Amino acid sequence: MLNFKTIGRTLTAGALLLAMGVLSCGQAEARPKFVGVFKKTYPELAKNKEIKINCATCHNPKENKKKKHRNNYGVALKKVLGVKNEKDKEKIAAALKKIEAEKSHVEGKNYGDLIADGKLPGDDKAAD
Repeated sequence: MLNFKTIGRTLTAGALLLAMGVLSCGQAEARPKFVGVFKKTYPELAKNKEIKINCATCHNPKENKKKKHRNNYGVALKKVLGVKNEKDKEKIAAALKKIEAEKSHVEGKNYGDLIADGKLPGDDKAAD
C-alpha cells in the first residue's frame, strides 16, 4: 500500500530529475566559438553599439530561417577553414585574418577595409 512517505519520495525524485535535465541544457547557439572569436579578433567593431555581431555576420538573416545559407563573408570563411564546425579558436582567428584581404560585396573594398570602416564584412544576401 502506498503511503505519504513513498509518494513524497517519488515526487521529490521526479522533481530532482526534471531540475537536473533543465539545468544541464546548454546554450542553444550552434557555433558560439565563431561569434566569440570574431568579437575578440575585432574588438573595436564589437564595441560599436550600432552593430550586432551574431550568426548573421556570416549567415543570411533575411532569407535563411535555419542559418544554412551563408553570405559572401561566410562562404569565404568556410573555404579558408575547410572543416565543418571548427572548434580551434586559433584556427578560426587565423582564418578571419586571412580573408580580410579578399574582395567584398562593396566595389573597391575588401573585408578588412569594411571592418576598419566599422562595418560588418558580409552582406545580407545568401551566397550559396
